Parts: sequence; C-alpha cells; structure tokens
Amino acid sequence: MISCDYHIHTQLSGCADNDLSIEKIIQLQQIRGTESIGITDHDYSYQSKTKTIQEARQSIIAAEPTIDVHFGVEAQMLDYQVTSISIRLASYFDYVLMAPNHYHLRGVAQPRSFRDPRRVALHEIYMFEAAVACPITDAIVHPFLLSPDVFRFSEEEVAAFGQEMMRNVEQKRLIYQLDLVSQRGLGIEISPKMIRFNQRHLVEFYQLCLERDVKLLIGSDAHNTKQLEELSLLEPILEELGITEEHLWHPNGTIS
Repeated sequence: MISCDYHIHTQLSGCADNDLSIEKIIQLQQIRGTESIGITDHDYSYQSKTKTIQEARQSIIAAEPTIDVHFGVEAQMLDYQVTSISIRLASYFDYVLMAPNHYHLRGVAQPRSFRDPRRVALHEIYMFEAAVACPITDAIVHPFLLSPDVFRFSEEEVAAFGQEMMRNVEQKRLIYQLDLVSQRGLGIEISPKMIRFNQRHLVEFYQLCLERDVKLLIGSDAHNTKQLEELSLLEPILEELGITEEHLWHPNGTIS
C-alpha cells in the first residue's frame, strides 16, 4: 500500500471541495493508514496573508495527528524565471511544488498551438527547464501530463496526442534536465492523473527518471475525498516500474 501523499489541497484552494478541511484530511489519512502527508494549497490561497498561513499551521497542530504532516504549497511557472510565488512567501512553507503547465490559469505562458504535438513538446520541455532552474522549486508536479479539459480532447484523443508529444521531446535536452533534477535533489511527481487521463506516455518518462537517479514524489493532487483514494490507481504502475522506497522523494521537516 502507498504510505505517503505529498500533494493534497484543502478548502483554502478555491478549486477544492468546501468541506475538505485540514482536520478532515488528517482524520481520513490516519484511518487509511497513510504514514506521511503534505498539505499543499495553491499559492493564491495565501497571497501575502501570513495570518492565513499561521492559521493553517495551527489547524494541523490542533488536529493532533498521529502521522507525519508536512506543510507545503503549490505554485506555478508563469514563464522562464517568472513564478507565481515570491521567495518571501515560499519561505513560510516546508516545501514548494512547482507546476510547469498550469495552462488553465491566467498569466501562464501557453504553447503556440494546442493542436500541434511538436509545438506542445517544445513548450513543455521549455517550462520544465524553467521549473528545474527556479531556485525555490523543491519538486515538480505533473510534468508532461496533459489535461483533457485544457486541450479540449476526449481522453482517448489526449492519450494519443500525449504519445506523439513525448516522441517530439528532445531526449538529450530532457536527460540533461533530469540530471540537474537529481543533482539538486528535487522530486518529480507521479500522480494517479496519469491513469485517470490514460496517459501511458508518462511511463517511459518515469523510466528515464529512475535511470537518471531522480526521486519520485507520490501525490494524489486531491481536491476532494474521492481523489484522496485514487492513489491506489498508481500501484500497478509502481510495480511495473519497480519503484521501491529508495526511489521516493520526501520533504524535510514536519509540523507533527
């Protein structure tokens, strides 16, 4: 059974269910037998409101968890050397998850065409490079994962598109970046979204990550209680890839 989940949103993220409180998440994960979790609301949930950050930390302490609870944040690259989060705000968290492809958000650089897999491949590797180079990045979330909602394809169409896109990513360029990821000790997220969106092109990507000694972050990217349970979808993929504890990334520092 998967024993950690380092990408969970609460009701503070406007895109999450209103009843998904920190206390509820901790309770559900304790019942499930999870050993370590990370609360990672979007950075726009906090902005410059340090009071909200302090209240969230206090909620974790007040829940008296019997599991390890880390307090992170999810930000995004807007463009190369341009992030949605300041260094000052990032310093309030145990770790920063950096999304290179939040194309649904205003201000995020877009591929020149969402219909051309070559152009999307060029943009994806460009934004991945940006996330790797960013000094406040601790882990990169859902890289090269394509959302059917953003691309306006069916799941079958986006799966085929993803395969073609990945074939157009320059391997030497990708390998160089993964070596940088390994050297910096960054994590790369593996998420059940790859199963939900039927994106098998990511299996080869994760194989390459393992070959370059890159640690993988387990994250549900849950926005509701149902998605908290979806980590089990990853178990066949983890077995296929031969992923064990030694291959996993964990954040430093806990509140509990």
